[in-house]
Amino acid sequence: MPEPSDPSPKPDPQPTRYEPSRPLPLRIASPLKLVSLAFLSFHPSAMPWLSRANYARELRSAFFLPWAIAATEGSVIGFIVRKLFDGTVDATLLNYTVGALIAAPALANITSFLWAMLSSGKQKIPFITALQLGVLIAVSLMAIAPRTPAGLIMLVSAAFAARILLTGIVTVRSTVWGVNYPVDRARMTGKVQAVSVTINSLIAIGLGLSMQMSENSYRFLLPLGGIVALIGVGSYARIRVRGERMILRAERNASSKGQRSSLMNIVRVLIDDREYRNYQICQLLIGMGNMMSWAPFVIIAKEQFGLDYLPGLILTQVIPLIMMPVFIPMWASLLDRVHVEQFRAMHSWVFVGSFTLALLASQANMVSLMFAAQVLRGIAFGGGALAWNLGHLHYVKADRSSDYMAVHVTLTGLRGLTAPFIGVAIYNAFESSSPGEGSWVFAVGIAVITVGGLGFVHLARRHKRPGPGSDTDQ
Repeated sequence: MPEPSDPSPKPDPQPTRYEPSRPLPLRIASPLKLVSLAFLSFHPSAMPWLSRANYARELRSAFFLPWAIAATEGSVIGFIVRKLFDGTVDATLLNYTVGALIAAPALANITSFLWAMLSSGKQKIPFITALQLGVLIAVSLMAIAPRTPAGLIMLVSAAFAARILLTGIVTVRSTVWGVNYPVDRARMTGKVQAVSVTINSLIAIGLGLSMQMSENSYRFLLPLGGIVALIGVGSYARIRVRGERMILRAERNASSKGQRSSLMNIVRVLIDDREYRNYQICQLLIGMGNMMSWAPFVIIAKEQFGLDYLPGLILTQVIPLIMMPVFIPMWASLLDRVHVEQFRAMHSWVFVGSFTLALLASQANMVSLMFAAQVLRGIAFGGGALAWNLGHLHYVKADRSSDYMAVHVTLTGLRGLTAPFIGVAIYNAFESSSPGEGSWVFAVGIAVITVGGLGFVHLARRHKRPGPGSDTDQ
């Protein structure tokens, strides 16, 4: 039965006023939860399932191998030699030796085309594993070099041998990364590199602290690191390369047709691929300006600021390495979304900021500004490590990645052959004309990097932002 209607008059409805809804309370994760989430993001279960097994093995390798490799880093061995052999050889000769050691990682890259030739048609993981074992032997030889002029030659030779073998690892590894990580490549390789540089920085701190207490402690620490690194070698040996049979068949067919990787093949890549050639020209300028400034960082840390082993290694090596894993995820996210030319157009200016601070720090004699410059340098290195290892894959398919990587790495070697020594020469020239003014070498580096950065800005205008699901690697 329907209810009777209400005869009483109803008031006119009031106009509805807009009232903003009450915001939900903002929940901020606790620092412990943030740290936990950060650690969990490295776990293999957070990666695409097809890549998990290889990623896990590579992650373990990245944890243990730096126990030995850390001693071969240019800034580490360069600073150690600058202090260890001070007074043993002529100071000018020692400065150039430091420049050579800091250049060694880049200078050794000139052998990349040889490694591309030697690895063609061969299984990649056994090849890389053999090179890793060679690196451990070279590091052990560094530990027994006496503190004499002949010992300096022995130590420098062992350090160069280690870096040449590491060049082979990097060259061949590009093929492994190209096929094993087809999805989220920058994110996964960024995680691997973040672990590697974190351990690198911790080992550098331990080495600096122990050598500050006893200069000869490196004689047992380096072989000990090599023993620990064997765990990483064993883990890497278990990696499987996806589709390796097809890659090896393509490489052997190319070899039978006279198209095997060679120095002339590198020249052909640069002639045939105009986009890649323009990319490498800009990269040449960025790298030249960068490498020119590496040795002066170490020389100024010792001569102007008088830093001991621990603070010196913290400044020249640890701070940049610590900053890299913090910012690699940010850079990886960017590189997964844009072309490498767009990436470099933004990334290059962080180097400009770093060397600007270094110049100001040296001129004002403020070591705190020098530390700030190294923070920026580490941020830039985080992006640079990704772009350096993966940038060529934006131009080439997997079966030619070794050729393109050989081009890139060999040109890096040519920069290493010249830029650090040019930097030391410019530093010495400024010091000779006006003592205490050697830091103006940073201004020269800034100018060169700026030209390269502007070149990348020009190149980046050709590319549109890729949409979701697009393949930026082709």
